[in-house]
Amino acid sequence: MSCSSLRDAANVQEPNVSFQDMSIDRITFDGVTLLFDFEVENPNSFGVSGSGYNYEFFINESSFISGIEEEDFSLGRESKQTIQVPVTLNFNEVYNSFRSLVQQDSLSYALDTEVEFDSPVLGSRKVPVRASGELPIPKAPKISLGEFDVKDISLSGAEIEVSFEVENPNPFAISIANTAYELAVNDREWLDTTLDENIRIASSGKQTIRIPIRLNSSQMGSALMDIMSGNTAFEYDLKGSADISADLEGFRDGQSFPFDLSGTYRLD
Repeated sequence: MSCSSLRDAANVQEPNVSFQDMSIDRITFDGVTLLFDFEVENPNSFGVSGSGYNYEFFINESSFISGIEEEDFSLGRESKQTIQVPVTLNFNEVYNSFRSLVQQDSLSYALDTEVEFDSPVLGSRKVPVRASGELPIPKAPKISLGEFDVKDISLSGAEIEVSFEVENPNPFAISIANTAYELAVNDREWLDTTLDENIRIASSGKQTIRIPIRLNSSQMGSALMDIMSGNTAFEYDLKGSADISADLEGFRDGQSFPFDLSGTYRLD
């Protein structure tokens, strides 16, 4: 027994920690939760215990957030185990610290982690490990008023086609569904509708949505006389929401995206 114990003590090795994988648990236009998997291995003929880990997350080589997780775990002799380190980022906080990222599609990250072990033979040990890579930064689509195409106008009302421009600033495709629009012109409601169709927009692409509407003189209000008298400028207020899906890992389908635009429109 004494000889065996001496051999075990002579063959003592420090536990090993290696990076296995990073997955995106959830990503939105507001932030992201990342899951880092590390494999912890005990190569010894005796068990060791762990008391947790600390981590520091870097963006473009600059420290951004850090944390400590005190979580006890044990490793039997010659065994392996996976520990998971979650990291959550708020994109507004990221942009406030790294202004240049507002115009970029991705960021470079690194995660330094130290796992703490304790054993009767080794004593207390901290084993470092690093993971690094690129992380996409999703950008919200841009919705703008296109144009008013007056098809027909008379004292009783008008037939107008309203168009909206939807721009996808991302390097991946997105889909828009259940788009609800409310359009007011000169403080009169012109449009209140929901489009059921699913509109797919390619990466860095644009899509035009055209909606024909029939307006009576009461709905048009002062805009009717303004247009008929040659006054081509009027005030508009466009608001609504849409459900967004994206071809991106961790992006949950049906994320609601609100929009609210107002301004002055001039007819050609």
